[in-house]
Amino acid sequence: PCWQQQFSRPRKAQLRLRTMVRGAAKEKAQEANAKKMAAMKKAGSQLEARKEGLKIVCPSCKAPMTNYKCLQQHFDSKHPKETCPTEEQCGK
Repeated sequence: PCWQQQFSRPRKAQLRLRTMVRGAAKEKAQEANAKKMAAMKKAGSQLEARKEGLKIVCPSCKAPMTNYKCLQQHFDSKHPKETCPTEEQCGK
């Protein structure tokens, strides 16, 4: 109704009340996020594990592979005219 709009709080006051109510929830969310970030730092990055897993590199396009079988499949699909190098040539 129209009469409620006349007597309601100004918009700024409403926003201020919302932020004050959210203060405790914001602090809890920040604490939970800090705990999560600390746990992620302990676990470490997976980039190092990924580098260890990708041992073979395609000599044609330099794409990293996990094993020789993947390299053979890669050569069959991406470089069909070229011959796949042996395992010894790949440095394994």
